[in-house]
Amino acid sequence: MSAPKDCPPHRRTEPSDVRGAHWNDEQGYRLLFDAHPQPMWVFDQTSKRILAVNAAAVARYGYSHEEFLQLSVMDIRLAPQGQGVTVEEIDQDPVGPDGLRQTQRWRHRLKDDSVIDVDITSSDLHWGDHAARLVVATEVTEHVALQRQAEHALRDMGAARELLDHVINRVGDAIFALDKDMRFTYLNVSALRLLQRDRAEQLIGRYIWDEYELEHAQVFHRAYDRALRSQQAEVFEAFYAPWSKWFEGRVFPSPEGLSIFCNDITERKGFERLLLDRERDFRLLTEQTPALIYRTSLEPPYRTLYVSPSIRSLGYTVSEWMADPLAWTKALHPDDCERVVAALSDEYVNGADHQIQYRLQDANGKWRHFRDRSCRIDPADGSPPYVQGIALDVTDLVVGEQALRDSEASLRRSEQRYRLAAASGQVWDWDLLSDRLSFSDDFWMQLGFEPFSASDYRSSRLSDMIHPEDLVLHRDAMRRHLKNREPFDLEIRICDAWGEWRWMHVHGLAEWNDAGRAVYMAGTTVDISPRKKAEAALRESEAYRRKLFEQLADGVLLIDDSNRILDVNPQAMNMLGYPGDSLLNMPLNALLASQQPSIPFDTQKIQSPGTGPLTEWNVVRQDGTVVPVEVSARALDPTRHIAVLRDITDRRAAQTALLNHQFELSELNQRLMQQERITTQRLAQALHDNLGQSLAVARLNLETLLIMAGETLPSVLAEQCQHLAGVLAQAVLDVRKVLADLRPPLREEQGLAAALDNEIQVAMSASGPDVLLEVADGLQGQRWPSDVEYSAFMVVGGANPPPPQP
Repeated sequence: MSAPKDCPPHRRTEPSDVRGAHWNDEQGYRLLFDAHPQPMWVFDQTSKRILAVNAAAVARYGYSHEEFLQLSVMDIRLAPQGQGVTVEEIDQDPVGPDGLRQTQRWRHRLKDDSVIDVDITSSDLHWGDHAARLVVATEVTEHVALQRQAEHALRDMGAARELLDHVINRVGDAIFALDKDMRFTYLNVSALRLLQRDRAEQLIGRYIWDEYELEHAQVFHRAYDRALRSQQAEVFEAFYAPWSKWFEGRVFPSPEGLSIFCNDITERKGFERLLLDRERDFRLLTEQTPALIYRTSLEPPYRTLYVSPSIRSLGYTVSEWMADPLAWTKALHPDDCERVVAALSDEYVNGADHQIQYRLQDANGKWRHFRDRSCRIDPADGSPPYVQGIALDVTDLVVGEQALRDSEASLRRSEQRYRLAAASGQVWDWDLLSDRLSFSDDFWMQLGFEPFSASDYRSSRLSDMIHPEDLVLHRDAMRRHLKNREPFDLEIRICDAWGEWRWMHVHGLAEWNDAGRAVYMAGTTVDISPRKKAEAALRESEAYRRKLFEQLADGVLLIDDSNRILDVNPQAMNMLGYPGDSLLNMPLNALLASQQPSIPFDTQKIQSPGTGPLTEWNVVRQDGTVVPVEVSARALDPTRHIAVLRDITDRRAAQTALLNHQFELSELNQRLMQQERITTQRLAQALHDNLGQSLAVARLNLETLLIMAGETLPSVLAEQCQHLAGVLAQAVLDVRKVLADLRPPLREEQGLAAALDNEIQVAMSASGPDVLLEVADGLQGQRWPSDVEYSAFMVVGGANPPPPQP
């Protein structure tokens, strides 16, 4: 790729001219950098970012100055094989003895993604506080291309040489070369066979007349001698008596010697003698046959060398026809002249038999058709070649054939119109010679017009009805069909009688005559306006669905049957952190974390119809972070599935917080139960040791007082003492019951099962229904930690129904 035309010619400049310059202080070096005709830039050694660039680089690489400063050298430099380079490869550019980075050949990518070959020369320098490198790029794209072409040419030349040797050894002619002293320098396989040798080494360097008997080969000797002296090619035929064979020799001289092609023509000579014998018989035959037999020269104006007496069928005598050198050219029909002459030139030069049909004008001015078959004759005596042929008058046959073709064409067109009419649509036909265009009546009626007669309607009137935007398409399709015979099938808009545009599907097929000219065309038109409206509505629906797809709050992935992503909405791209179309064609497994999902996606895909089961995945964003998502999938069709992703990061956090709260509540409940158990034990101990004992002592003292006082107490006081004794007794029983509730003796002595069974029996005896406690085998006497037994007993106690009210 060459440099832009507005750039000055590149001149290779070594960056040593500016190496070590203080760019921020030296204005002159800056001007030299900016005005330099070759692309130059400065990049930071550490970050590889481009710090400065000159105008030549901006013009050649296609980036603006600002865009260049956003790039790094890794964005434009490629390895010679076309792949990107690494930072290590850039840092390892070798430094020469002069302090310059040695010239390397790299490939650079332009803004339009095209690639050029460049030779890079660079030098280390300081750019402000940065360690930087100045780069000069010399484009060698054309030079590299020329090198490749030269390598291809060398390979092609070697292949051609091998092919030439193969061809020379395959030809039937004996080919050999002689030097100036008539010694052999080269022989092909046929020459070795002729001279009865196995290898060329047996003859190379030997004198030719040691192999031939010179007294019988004088014709050969004279031809070789003349060719060497005159340096002109020699062609001759000679008989070699020792071998009893005729040979045709073609001698091609050069300053180094002779190249000789020798062909055995013994058989041909025999045929030539036989041909001379047959010539007399031929003349007698030609004079008696009604066909026109002739011989003409191969050069214009194709002068007649011989014509049979049958020329009288055209009203001429043999002498009259032979006397005029232009007789055949003058009699040839003007429309056939160019075609016949062109065919003569092509066929006869190639040596092929020739057959053609043309028209000749007789002496009365009438045109007669002749079918001519001829061939080129090369006389053995070396005289100029000529054409010999036979022309048969086929006028009656041509007239009959034309009448038959016209009848067949008329029948074929009728059949074509019938097929088109049967295939639905409105039929039309077009006579291309008279430009008469005819449409069926229903075509005009559907457009709101009165039917037109074919004699009154031309193709130009139809062009006025076609939409201007479709007129060029219609003309181009018609031109391609008539010229290249491509299918004529297109959709155009036609204006109806109410000024509205109606879509028509037009299909047609032309007929061509023998000369290759299109003469007739027929086809159908079908009103496809409803279909076009439906397609427009479908496109609007697709656009609406696409907009809905892109505006969904959840991320949506469209996936094929091999689990590759076909489409993705913006919410999914934001959720996964991938820009643009980078997710397209990516395997779904590439988005999953190392752990497998609880329900594989292939299992979700087979859940149809409707939405598949919900599952939770951990997907990996582009930056490596893991995002929990809730996935539901369903099938769109047998090959495509849709997956809806919902970010559940907040829900996961809420669930975690809830679990932590529940754990804290559980710990708090355990601590409360422990505190309650301790409090209950302390309360029971206090009731037993303090209140219970005090009530018992009070009761005993009161009973002792009653016994000691006896009958001395007044009746009222004795009655009150008796009532007080009963209250104390009941209080002692209540304290004992509370102690039994707080510290069930059965739980303390026999365990939880016995305590629960006793508690249930006591509670249910008052309420009526029978309740049975079932205990598994082996757990009747099982003991658990005291806090467990206490908690379980308290739970059951809290479930007891309240005692019946009196």
